[in-house]
Amino acid sequence: MKKLVTLLALVSCAAWSQTSRATLGGRVTDPQGAAVPNADVIVISDETNVRQSTKTNDQGNWTVQFLVPAKYNFTVTAAGFKSVERKGIVLQTSDNKQIDTVLEIGSTTTELTVTAEVPLIDTTAATSGTVIGQEQILEMPSFSRVTTLLATLSPGVMQQDQNNNTAHLWSHDAASQVTVDGGRNNTRSNTFELNGMPNLKTGGQAGFMPAPDAVQEFRVVMNAYDSSIGRQAGGTIQMTTKSGTNTVHGSLYEFNQNNKLNANTFQANLAGQAKAPIHYNEYGGTIGGPVWLPKVYNGKQKTFFFFSYDGIRNQDPRSGTRSVFNTDERAGDFSQSYTTSVTNGVRTRFPIQVYDPNSVDAKGNRTLFPGMKIPTQQLSKVAQGILKYVPLPNTASDGTSNDANNFTPSSSRQNKMADITSRGDQVWNNSHKTFANLTWYHEDELSGDDFHNASTGAYQHRMAKGVGVDHVWTLGPTKILDLRANLSRYEEPNNDHGAGFDASSLGFPASFTAQMALSSFPQINGQFGGIGTGQAGSVTNTSYYTYAATLTHVQGNMTWKYGAEFWVLQDARKGIGNQGTYTFDNSNWTRQNALTSGGTGVGSSSAAFLLGLPNGGAFPRNADSMWTQHFHAFYVQNDWRVTSRLTLNLGLRWDYETPVVERFNRSTTNFDPTVVNPMSSAAQAAYAKILASNPNNVGVQILAQQLPASSFKLMGAQLFAGVNGQSRGTYDGDWTEFQPRVGAAYKLGPNTVIRGGFGRFSQASFDVGGQNGFSRTTSFNQTNDNYFTPSDTLDNPFRGGILAPTGSSLGALTNLGQGVTWNVQDVPRFQSWEYSLHLQQQFKGWLFEAGYTHNKTYNISQGYNMNLPSAALWKQYLGPQSVFDSTGRPLDTLLWNTLVPNPFQGLPNVTGNIATASTVTMNQLLNPVTILGGMTQNLNPAGKNQFDALVAKVEHRFSKGFAVINSFTWSKLFEDTSLNGQEILGRNIEHKLGGEDRPFHLSIAPIWQMPIGRGHAVWGTMPKVMDAVLGGWQLSGQFNIQSGVPVVFSTNSFFSGKNIALPSDQQSLLKWFDTSQFQFFPNKTSDITTFPAWTGVMNLPGANYKPAAGDTIKNGVYQDFATDNRTFPTRWGSVRASRTNNLDMGIFKNFKIHESLKLQYRFESFNTFNHARFAAPNTDPTSSSFGVVSPSQQNAPRTIQMALKLSF
Repeated sequence: MKKLVTLLALVSCAAWSQTSRATLGGRVTDPQGAAVPNADVIVISDETNVRQSTKTNDQGNWTVQFLVPAKYNFTVTAAGFKSVERKGIVLQTSDNKQIDTVLEIGSTTTELTVTAEVPLIDTTAATSGTVIGQEQILEMPSFSRVTTLLATLSPGVMQQDQNNNTAHLWSHDAASQVTVDGGRNNTRSNTFELNGMPNLKTGGQAGFMPAPDAVQEFRVVMNAYDSSIGRQAGGTIQMTTKSGTNTVHGSLYEFNQNNKLNANTFQANLAGQAKAPIHYNEYGGTIGGPVWLPKVYNGKQKTFFFFSYDGIRNQDPRSGTRSVFNTDERAGDFSQSYTTSVTNGVRTRFPIQVYDPNSVDAKGNRTLFPGMKIPTQQLSKVAQGILKYVPLPNTASDGTSNDANNFTPSSSRQNKMADITSRGDQVWNNSHKTFANLTWYHEDELSGDDFHNASTGAYQHRMAKGVGVDHVWTLGPTKILDLRANLSRYEEPNNDHGAGFDASSLGFPASFTAQMALSSFPQINGQFGGIGTGQAGSVTNTSYYTYAATLTHVQGNMTWKYGAEFWVLQDARKGIGNQGTYTFDNSNWTRQNALTSGGTGVGSSSAAFLLGLPNGGAFPRNADSMWTQHFHAFYVQNDWRVTSRLTLNLGLRWDYETPVVERFNRSTTNFDPTVVNPMSSAAQAAYAKILASNPNNVGVQILAQQLPASSFKLMGAQLFAGVNGQSRGTYDGDWTEFQPRVGAAYKLGPNTVIRGGFGRFSQASFDVGGQNGFSRTTSFNQTNDNYFTPSDTLDNPFRGGILAPTGSSLGALTNLGQGVTWNVQDVPRFQSWEYSLHLQQQFKGWLFEAGYTHNKTYNISQGYNMNLPSAALWKQYLGPQSVFDSTGRPLDTLLWNTLVPNPFQGLPNVTGNIATASTVTMNQLLNPVTILGGMTQNLNPAGKNQFDALVAKVEHRFSKGFAVINSFTWSKLFEDTSLNGQEILGRNIEHKLGGEDRPFHLSIAPIWQMPIGRGHAVWGTMPKVMDAVLGGWQLSGQFNIQSGVPVVFSTNSFFSGKNIALPSDQQSLLKWFDTSQFQFFPNKTSDITTFPAWTGVMNLPGANYKPAAGDTIKNGVYQDFATDNRTFPTRWGSVRASRTNNLDMGIFKNFKIHESLKLQYRFESFNTFNHARFAAPNTDPTSSSFGVVSPSQQNAPRTIQMALKLSF
């Protein structure tokens, strides 16, 4: 029979690339150890009976590649020798099993079955990792049934705190939040694969989550010294879905959670509240087998299919309260309204005082409404219309004010989801094999529907679909080609409940609603906890098109692999945004005077709302975008068998990411601060007039000295993609992404290997540009005369019309007066250097591993303020000589912050607040670009971080009803990623503990099928009736303990330098650390005589100042701290948030209904001992809660899940 052989003459123990499939090979010798060439080898799948044949080369070596993870056997036949069969060989994802065979002299018709132990370790590759098998995926208790989170079973992997945001199959972010090998960015530092093909969104998150019953297994890859792996600086999660077998198999299941058996949260118990009602139901099934059409087609051993469906219905309450108007306040009656404040632990009530904005006199003073009642004729028509959609209180106020938290909504988050995973495999012949997978899911979510009408609630829809095809083609005896193509798409259309609402029905004028892209309920801030339409409609569409080819070629003792990849990444976004947002507070319209605070209880945001007088607002016109990036990669890998014990893995990879471009050039690329702006002459004339007409203003005096009118210029111009020779990309591409990889594996003995290596890795990026000019926001103009009279009102908002975006047509005049951001043009990608050394030992069915890993990442992005004046001026006008007046009294307003007339007020083409403000601070006019405040340059590659860890693992693969994975990580993470102190004094980056530094992580995850019952070691012949009760029990679980994150301290205080950690018996939620070692910086009312001597405050200039009688200040030093730089660490390893201490347990009962039919009952308990985990303590020394941990539980309380599963 004619056969095309697969990969003849491959060297023994060749270390193939890490793909979703496996490799099996070995060396064939005679009894004297001589090689047996040209022996026939047939590898057979136990599940599909598919056969693949090859021959040994002159050195007796053979290899078969691209095997689906499963159980296999193989036979070896050679003339003059007995045939040998090896059985029970389990291949996992990315495995490379090398099994040597010794042939005995005899007839080929005599078959010898060898039952020697199959090696569990790979003795030829430097790459380390852990395979999470089907037993762990299906038999471990799983709160979320999100497979990727089981990656924490592997050493070197940490899960980030979810803070009550439970991961689900639709939770791309939460499902991707694992830190592997200290990767800096928890999504982009990792890459996710499904069946060997990318499974990603442009943000780096996993793009599709198959249901657990659809997953065969996955491998967590660290220290990937194989050059075929790229676009990551932490780890790769390679997931393999199930394939059909030669017989039909499947399952039906249903999982359920509700609050009946659950524990309550810590804070609910503390408040005496009942458990929140939770309803979670997950159901589905799988089926797989050969494609068989009676009398038409028999696909056994050739054509296979697998299909999985998973459905979820979730409803869980959203805790919290809102504050709503009572009946009196709705009518404008505030005579019974009050607020409170706490002084020295005593709460004092203050009546609300509402001043009539129509009663203002020439000095800006107003009079109180008689009886604190707003006349009906002054109530806003639109506000009254909005109140129709706001319910009355349904609970008593909490006492902090008359209407604080007086409404408890009866709302919940509701999710509906369907998830489909399917796969088909075709074996054409011994030279051609193909598989294809199709994935799809759709999820709908409604949340925040507190008032059950158009004023609250948001809809979110998530959809993902993908198709991937892989073809393996054996080209000849030493060459094989693997071709892959994949398309994945993720869509997320969202809109708030109020989208499409008829805004004119509230009383808005038709001239205004006609300008809306989509009429919607208005967004109200500062009232009712925020209501209205924040998003009238948006859609995000992420697409990945990926193509790859790998050619493997064997030459002597070297196995060469050449690969190429081409990706197209697209991210399309369209968002209407809100259709008018309005903010209300008590600061301007309802106080006695808009420029004075007035004290507690003076002014009312509620009254301002009823009067229809916002203190601010905006109406956006958002830009659409279609971002595209191309990615190219080429790599070569040489796996060189140097000796029978030593294998070297040598690789080189080159990547090139094109700059991200917007399809229609709707983006900015850079900013040129050297260009004289066209408005410079007009601004210079206005500035000269200010200098001449305000000689008594101290700020103007300084400006005249430091910046005379002749030197005043308005500089700077925004640059646009594709305009005037500008590139279309948001930054320049980096052509230097060469990534060498060197690894080695040395076999110390038959079951012992030491492996290690080093390599460079480039992380993926997808950094888009700004769209200044293509988006435009119209600001709400509340007043033109400093709050004497209103301009825009709620009843007649945005009277000047909604401004249309100008794109790039205005050039340097685009959005003049507003802040700008842009990217560094010559920006390298994040790069990491990894080193590792591991020792692995197999003892019978156990694997023991210990090692060290190092990962240092460079080029971490920083944002810089590019509009800073000189440090000398800053020091001059903030230093001690500028803090005091001629009498020695500290200035209430520092010279640096002195207000001066605004030279840009009323100038054409000027937008934003600076267009209407009558004054600006003096320091803004000393900026290089005077009209702009913030000028941020992003992607400066100045940061880095370093991860070092000792890791250990003890593993027992599933056999005889038992499996366990124990992993331990002891690590340290440092980062240099943020500025320390004032940026104007120098960009000093702080070296500190990483935000995700968790030194200790221990995971123990056993599975035990109790050996009791029919067919087992104990009572193996018991009657079926007894077996139904006593037999078939199974236990599993995961104990996970992990250090808390380091606490972040603010820098607005003195610090003694002493240890602030408290002994465990003294630490409590009320005092998490020693707060006495901190002292807040003094403000003007601080009594500095009470400050500890170690602060040195009494040695500061002004400490001896004695305020005059009736002065509002108590000390003369409070202004000195504007220039102080605190240098103590912002993160402390000795003080951490509470640790993870969690035990999940499963008790399962298996009922054998028939030989091929099994029913499983599952009882799963998550957080079994109900250990609460809390957020970090308050670290603000000025707060009365300094050092206190809020008693709000961040993790889920004990939760019970029950399920039934039928397998056939």
